[in-house]
Amino acid sequence: MPALSVAEIMRDRLLKTLLSLIARLPFRWVGALGAAAGHLIYRRGGREVRIARINLAMCFPEMSEAEREALVRENLSETGRSLAQMLGIWAGPRREWADDVDDNGLMEAAREMIARGRGLIFAMPHLGNWELLAYLATRVAPATALYRPPRQAFMDELMRQGRARSGIEPVPTDRQGLKALHAALQRGEIVGILPDQVPKAAGASGTLAPFFGHPALTMTLVNRLVRRHGCAVLFCCAVYDSNTHRYRAYHFEADPAIGDESSEVAAAALNSAVERCVRTFPAHYQWTYRRFEMPDQRRTGPYARK
Repeated sequence: MPALSVAEIMRDRLLKTLLSLIARLPFRWVGALGAAAGHLIYRRGGREVRIARINLAMCFPEMSEAEREALVRENLSETGRSLAQMLGIWAGPRREWADDVDDNGLMEAAREMIARGRGLIFAMPHLGNWELLAYLATRVAPATALYRPPRQAFMDELMRQGRARSGIEPVPTDRQGLKALHAALQRGEIVGILPDQVPKAAGASGTLAPFFGHPALTMTLVNRLVRRHGCAVLFCCAVYDSNTHRYRAYHFEADPAIGDESSEVAAAALNSAVERCVRTFPAHYQWTYRRFEMPDQRRTGPYARK
């Protein structure tokens, strides 16, 4: 990584200080600020709104344009809320965040799967507040989570320190991180993975599989872990409830096809499970994420400007 300029160092210090101050506000206030920021981003338009519109047009063609636009507006606010409250979890006052989630039977299900003795994968799509799930996971068993380090060094430090509070061990998406996942499953523990993370390339790390009826580059990591360790896979998310002002967990065990010998069959099962989550809570998915992007088609793919 190239050395930062003095201006970039000062910018990062200022942003880190500002984020830390915001994170110290009451959790509900942090969420409200995030939702307001998301609404401002929607009003301003720009890249995030354009990507969300493209994704929703691809995934929900049966909706009218007005219905999709209303969903874009709600989605930007809910995404802002969740991301801001993740910041509150990382940098705000220490507390037992699991108490802020209605686990809805998730921990009971996780304990039953851990008791099988082969480890457990928490598959957490980019939906709702997955940072809260770390606190639920570590109440069940030791946990290791795979993550892609952000470009900003100060954010990487903030994320790692914040996640360490829950007791979860964050590991990067490199060879050493993958070794840590295998070791955790061999010990019969939990590993956390964002299953809709777009892999860097097809082949060893990814394969094409349908997602909402469109080909999407899909990770094969979950399949490889299941085939090697025979571990269970629990799809889960934590979604904000505007009536109770709390998060509620939603979960289900993955289709056995996720461990199929065919990587294509397994990837289709994985995407089907993610789609099930998204269709249940469409306003809470990160539609601003370039889920259908192909590494070699950035100038011709669905997100390319016409």
